[in-house]
Amino acid sequence: MNFDVFGPYYFPTKTIIKHDHVKAVRNEIAESEASHVLSTAPGCYVFGVKSSGAKRVIPWYVGKAERQPMIKEATNAQHLQLYNEIFDEYKNGHPALYFLPSTTPKGKPTALANAGGSKPAIDFLEDWLIATCLKTNADLWNVKKTRMLRDLYVRGIFNPSAGDLNTAAASLKKCIGA
Repeated sequence: MNFDVFGPYYFPTKTIIKHDHVKAVRNEIAESEASHVLSTAPGCYVFGVKSSGAKRVIPWYVGKAERQPMIKEATNAQHLQLYNEIFDEYKNGHPALYFLPSTTPKGKPTALANAGGSKPAIDFLEDWLIATCLKTNADLWNVKKTRMLRDLYVRGIFNPSAGDLNTAAASLKKCIGA
């Protein structure tokens, strides 16, 4: 259950992401040391946008690929349309992808899941990434697996409101490192 991290890989555009921009990212990956892993491994990916002048990429969508390589899943036509809908909200920014491939302890890509199969570690990582990205960006475009994360409330700890931290909640928050 090892995952590596690669990116950000920026699409070379400031307006709309086209197939030529996807080819440019795929070529950049093909020429990198990550080529073999990203072209064959299952795993998770995060699409985000770095606004001009910003210090970091803001996450907007988290996805997973279990039965095909991440690069293929993350750059298919359906996701490209989704990314463009997200990116359309920006007047000036840099769209990017991060990849988290499933690897062996020695860094080699793990096998893809068989038809109808799944990879529990990838599914868990996707859930965790969605939860973490929601903390950073409440407008994350993921719909599946987010209802509970958006609606669950634990006083002073999970989705807290200003001023609702009582003594017990403060103690628990300190206890669990939240």
